[in-house]
Amino acid sequence: MLTNAALRRGLRPPTAMVCHASALTSHPIVALHRHRPLGLARRWRNVPVYRPLVDLSTMEERHVILTYRLDRATIHELCAQLEAELMSPIRQPTGIPPLVQVLSVLHFLASGSFQTTVAISSGMFQPMFSKVLSRVLSTLLKHMRRYIVFPEVGDLPTVKGDFYALGHIPNIIGAIDGTHVALVPPSESEQVYRNRKSYHSMNVQVVCLADQYISHVNAKFPGSVHDAYIMRNSSIPYVMEQLRRHRVWLIGDSGYPNLSWLLTPVRNPRTRAEERYNEAHGRTRRINRKNLRPPEGQV
Repeated sequence: MLTNAALRRGLRPPTAMVCHASALTSHPIVALHRHRPLGLARRWRNVPVYRPLVDLSTMEERHVILTYRLDRATIHELCAQLEAELMSPIRQPTGIPPLVQVLSVLHFLASGSFQTTVAISSGMFQPMFSKVLSRVLSTLLKHMRRYIVFPEVGDLPTVKGDFYALGHIPNIIGAIDGTHVALVPPSESEQVYRNRKSYHSMNVQVVCLADQYISHVNAKFPGSVHDAYIMRNSSIPYVMEQLRRHRVWLIGDSGYPNLSWLLTPVRNPRTRAEERYNEAHGRTRRINRKNLRPPEGQV
C-alpha cells in the first residue's frame, strides 16, 4: 500500500489497483454502506435471526400439554394478553414473534432443561433465548395477580359448593400442599436445598381450588424446609383469620397442624366415623395431588 508521502512525491498505485478500487466502490452493497445513516450498521448487527421450528397448529393437543403444560387455547390466550408488551420496542426488542417467545419459555419451565437445549429447539441462539426468558418472565409477573387470586367474600358460596361436590365436606375454600421444584442449587448453600428425597429443590406452597385453579403460591423456601413452617410464614394464616367469621376452612395433609381454619386427616382412626372423615378428606384433597403432579409421560 502506498503512503501519503509517496503519493505527494508523484508515485501512483498500479492501474489494476485503481480499477479494482473503482469497481469495489461502485458495488451496490458498498454504495449502500457508504451512504447509510450513522449507526445503522450497529442496528443491523443486533437484529436477531431465528428459524421457526415449531408449528403449534400441527401438534396434537396431548403433545402440546406434555410439552408446555398448557393447552392450545390457553397458550393463545396468554399470548394475546402479553403480545403488546412482548412486541414493545422500548424494552430490549428481540424481533421474535410473541408466540415463539412464549412457547420457548413455557418449554423451558415445563422441561427443566438447559437454556441452550431449549434455545436450539426453539430456533434461536442461547444469548437471545436468555433475553427472551427474562423478558417473558418479567411480563408474566406483572400479570400474575390477574390469575392467582384468593377467593373474595362474594365468591365463597360458589367455591364451597365446588369443594363439597368432591368429598361432601362443607365450607372448604382451598386445598393446601407443597410441591418440590428441582433446581441446581448455589454452591455456597447447597445443603439447604436438599429435600427429604435427597435431591435439590424449592419447596413451593400452593393452594388450589376445586376447579384446579391456583389461588395462592409461596415460592420463597428451599427444599429442606418443612411444609408447616412455610405455611406459618406465609400470608395464609393472616388471610384465613380475616375470613374466620365466615366459618371457612382449608384442607391439608398430615404434614400440617390441625388448626381452627385448617382440616387435616385423623391419625390412627379408631371409629367408623373417623374412617369416613378420612375418606372424604382424601377425596377432597385429591384435587391438589392431581393439580401438582407432572403430566403423564413426563417426570
